[in-house]
Amino acid sequence: MSSAKQQQRVILITGANKGIGFEVIKKLLEEPSSSTNNLILLGSRDLKRGQDALVKLGSPSNVHMLQLDTSSE
Repeated sequence: MSSAKQQQRVILITGANKGIGFEVIKKLLEEPSSSTNNLILLGSRDLKRGQDALVKLGSPSNVHMLQLDTSSE
């Protein structure tokens, strides 16, 4: 028996401003449950590029840009 309301998932995609990461977010947004059940964090080292990627995706309300720099500097 499945519940009518699914739990929200938080999905962090790193390197999401381009390439595979960007395409993964596009695919996730195509899922019917994505707009209501998923909070997607678009991880990008560069703030401007991350914001640009968010705009390219149409700025969906469930996608938030998160500046990530995992370098060891």
